[in-house]
Amino acid sequence: MKKILSISVIFLTFFLLGAGYFFSSSIVSFPITSLEEDKAKLKILSIADFGLPTPESVRFQNGSLRLRGWYFKNPKKKKCGVVLLHGHTRTRYGILKYAPLFWKRGCSLFAYDARHHGESAGEYGTYGFYEKHDLERAIEFFSEISTVPEEQIGIFGASFGAATALQYAEGRNDYAFVIADSPFMDMRSIVEKRAADLYSPLVLFLSPIALSIAELRADFLVDEVSPKRAAKFISQPVLLIHSKFDEITPSFHSEEIFQNLRSNHKQLFVTDWGASHCKSIDLRYEEYESIVNTFLKEDTSFPK
Repeated sequence: MKKILSISVIFLTFFLLGAGYFFSSSIVSFPITSLEEDKAKLKILSIADFGLPTPESVRFQNGSLRLRGWYFKNPKKKKCGVVLLHGHTRTRYGILKYAPLFWKRGCSLFAYDARHHGESAGEYGTYGFYEKHDLERAIEFFSEISTVPEEQIGIFGASFGAATALQYAEGRNDYAFVIADSPFMDMRSIVEKRAADLYSPLVLFLSPIALSIAELRADFLVDEVSPKRAAKFISQPVLLIHSKFDEITPSFHSEEIFQNLRSNHKQLFVTDWGASHCKSIDLRYEEYESIVNTFLKEDTSFPK
């Protein structure tokens, strides 16, 4: 009986570790979407569809990590810029729909593929833990090539990009603003929700094992990935936009972040337009643009 019990324990242990490793791969070592695949999925024919010129393809380094992106130099030459951050498993193509909001204001733009996305290097994605440092380098590089001061560079992020922007903003004042569309409040809660949605709530007993293995593989701390916690130390202007009908990241994630924001210049808009995740701008572009313009006018010193 003891032998059977011992074998059962060993078998269960190996099963849990194997299943945990499998799920950890979907968390930090997910398949990479190429630029062309993303372009096709989004049904984008040309960058010109967004009223943008052909960008300058750029590459920059954060330590040994190589990142690739696009630099759009605005001919109006205003001293303002915006870094655009795409969502999870997407590429810089996925953020272009937001570009006209700032391009028509005369601002230059910078969009790049996050680590372990698109054309950028990186073995693992860490939901903002290391990506916030990549963003720091991206802003420095953007400022260097555009001559726009870092203090006049805003950050717009969607989904994972929004969460990265908020984590970067923690305790800093060397940027103009953050606009975050549909961010998650912390990594643990969003990973567990997506696992339950994709498979079954029954897999949640595996999540602590999978997340612990993911931490070991990618050398980071899951509980340190928390826009909600970072919000307590954000003093610069922040605009949060989230659809009430978001099925991937529920709108209460933005509400929790908003409640924690230290900034005196903050706005939250929960749209009731029937939009799915990061699709509010697709349904009512003019209203979305009005929300952004009002925020920039009332809560920032960004060029009008």
